[in-house]
Amino acid sequence: MSALFFPALCCFFLMSSCVDDEQFTADRSALLSFSQDTVSFDTVFSGITSRTERVRIYNKNNKGLRIARIALESGGASGFMMNVDGQNGVSLNDVQVLKEDSVFLFVKVNVPVSSSMKPTKISDTVILTLESGVQQKVVLEAFGQNMQALNGEVLKGDNVLTADELPYVIYDSLVVSEGASLRIKEGTTLYFHNGASLIVHGTLDVEGTQDKPVTLRGDRLDKMFPYLPYDRLENQWGGIYMSSSCKGCNINYADIHSGNYGIVCDGIEGKVNITNSVIHNVAGYGLYLKDCESLVANTQVSNSKYDCVGIYGGKADFYHCTFAQFYPWKADRGNALYVSNYIGEEEHLIESVNFYNCFVTGYADDEVYGKPGEKPLNLNFYHCVLLTDVSDETYFHDCIGESKDADTYKEKNFKTFDTHAYLYDFRLDSASVARGKGSTAYSTSYPIDRFGVSRGEKPDAGCYQSSY
Repeated sequence: MSALFFPALCCFFLMSSCVDDEQFTADRSALLSFSQDTVSFDTVFSGITSRTERVRIYNKNNKGLRIARIALESGGASGFMMNVDGQNGVSLNDVQVLKEDSVFLFVKVNVPVSSSMKPTKISDTVILTLESGVQQKVVLEAFGQNMQALNGEVLKGDNVLTADELPYVIYDSLVVSEGASLRIKEGTTLYFHNGASLIVHGTLDVEGTQDKPVTLRGDRLDKMFPYLPYDRLENQWGGIYMSSSCKGCNINYADIHSGNYGIVCDGIEGKVNITNSVIHNVAGYGLYLKDCESLVANTQVSNSKYDCVGIYGGKADFYHCTFAQFYPWKADRGNALYVSNYIGEEEHLIESVNFYNCFVTGYADDEVYGKPGEKPLNLNFYHCVLLTDVSDETYFHDCIGESKDADTYKEKNFKTFDTHAYLYDFRLDSASVARGKGSTAYSTSYPIDRFGVSRGEKPDAGCYQSSY
């Protein structure tokens, strides 16, 4: 026997001895413990496999435990699936958990399609039968929502989407062809898969109401962390894109959030009307208007990586709007408002852009940027509160500039500003500088705010009115 082989043989016998020495118990008092005894999934769309949840199975005893069988009580009929220690199946045998050690149970679900219009609760149980005969359980719960998938749908003619049907989940974009129209009725929610957009070459009418807004959002219903739904993050879907052939767009009471961008209007032929709406938490522009004729009122545009509102050429009127640039994920964010006669070196002259009773603020020292070039900007602000120098009477008429010496400044103007959980409420704080700074000369056109609060004789700047 060689000198090299002898130590290796000794190591083999030592390792074998360690395995053989592992003692297992069938004592009925020796039990497993779990990191959680109930696994609850958020609502998941039927027919789509959920994220994976995990449960850590601990053996805190001083001897090993053998699990004779781990099985789904339903036999897999519920749609739940499991993996234990690398093994998939609805029933697994002979799983060992060494003393003071653990294994992982991974669970996911694909909810069977049903005829129900409403979310349906499903449940199952993972039953772990120990060698001792003792059974322990982990409960599984989920809510399944039936849906109708629109996969690369190209709409022709006249089309209507309503809340009376199953939720719409959109893959590979929803396209409104040139000459076609799309109406989205009150209370409808469109769920867009990652990368999918609403692309409009025809006409678009979003007909939300105060009580039943239209929502456009991503299709992830789960959470990144227990306190943080994916729906509060940016870049969960594409956005709304209107091409140069678009004949017009009317958007009322829409909630557009968590996209790669909000609304991009690329020199459309018709007029853009956006009222009583929110564009929030996007990874590009919030509202991009290129060579458009636009009316925007009672609308919030907030937290965009690029400019919240970017205007290049065209004409636009803004009444009682709030532009709040508090994009939380990067410091090199754009402005709350950017108005320019140019895109690069290409001229796009502003015909006329006016702001009435608006509130523009953000993290930067100056959130209003104008790029006139050789020709002046035809740009005016009336009775607005702005985070900028408002001394130039060419552009600013009865406006107030935010001051860092005021009681409220930047984010302190608002009711809720939680950058940990990405929760924002851009209604005004009781001490906000924007309270009572609007003019009744302009509020008469929009006498109530987004939530139906009357502006009365003391209109606030922005899209939200305080109750006095």
